[in-house]
Amino acid sequence: MKKILLLFLCTVLLGNLFVSAQNLAGTEKLLHKKELIYVEGGINMSLPVHIQMYRSHRLAVGINLRAAKPISSKTELGIRFEFDYRFIKDNSRDITSESTLEERALHSNFSLITIKPNFQFNWNSHWFLGAETGIGYAISDEDPKIGLGFISEYDSSEQFGSCSGLYVGRYFTIKNQKKKLGISLIFTNFVANWHAENSLGLKFNYRLKN
Repeated sequence: MKKILLLFLCTVLLGNLFVSAQNLAGTEKLLHKKELIYVEGGINMSLPVHIQMYRSHRLAVGINLRAAKPISSKTELGIRFEFDYRFIKDNSRDITSESTLEERALHSNFSLITIKPNFQFNWNSHWFLGAETGIGYAISDEDPKIGLGFISEYDSSEQFGSCSGLYVGRYFTIKNQKKKLGISLIFTNFVANWHAENSLGLKFNYRLKN
């Protein structure tokens, strides 16, 4: 009877030691993950989905760079820099010598530079979704000072606005866990004077872990 009791106590003690070791390893892994900084960058492309912008402009292509730090096992905070260059619709540059600045800018390409802090939730090692909001700066090829002022709801020199985005995507592992290709669908907007110009696009990002 004493041997059975001793064997039982040893089994319980070993079980407790194993659980403690597992918990310690998990805690160390989480602490190590929180010390990491993720850097990802790549290309993006989008189309306007608001009717006014869609009448005059089409595809935008650009680049983006994001740095993020995990704050838990599934969430991370980051900041994204993005540059987009949007082209006018084919054969839409119909202007004359009497056209106003707004009319000329309406039929000109423009750039949009944004800086957006963001929050990302990772369902697992592959699927993720996120939200971001920040400030955007628009530059028209016709005249940098007009920005998006060619849109009737905006002022004639609407260079700055609030920019936000919602995205969902998937990571594909490349060779090892430190390198991933992320493909995401993103809905973005530029808001000024209580009016939003929206776009829908794709991002193709290469992600590294430091």
